[in-house]
Amino acid sequence: MNMSPSDYIRLAIVMAQKVPQYPFGAVIVRQATGEVLAKGYNRSSRNPIVHGEIDVINRCAAKHAPVDWTSLDLYTTAEPCPMCQSAIEWAGMATVYFGTSIPFLQQLGWRQIDIR
Repeated sequence: MNMSPSDYIRLAIVMAQKVPQYPFGAVIVRQATGEVLAKGYNRSSRNPIVHGEIDVINRCAAKHAPVDWTSLDLYTTAEPCPMCQSAIEWAGMATVYFGTSIPFLQQLGWRQIDIR
């Protein structure tokens, strides 16, 4: 059963709740089937580069290698930072969906890099 994009974002929010001080989560979904291949969340308290998107990419690669990234969508609670967006681009993922924008996060006081 395929879920809607809103359902996948909600799942990313559930993942984000694992670390309330860094509430960023992500899921990777196979486009053709709607299957959730991996879930991740921000682990930057241990390692500054393990944002939710990096975590979910690492988990997907570990569990499903080799991965055809072009057939996958990434759903994340917030617009990916430049580091994460670069990883997503290098992977060649089909589509990225995000729940909130970098400018909105900045308005809320989150330190963000905006390269618009």
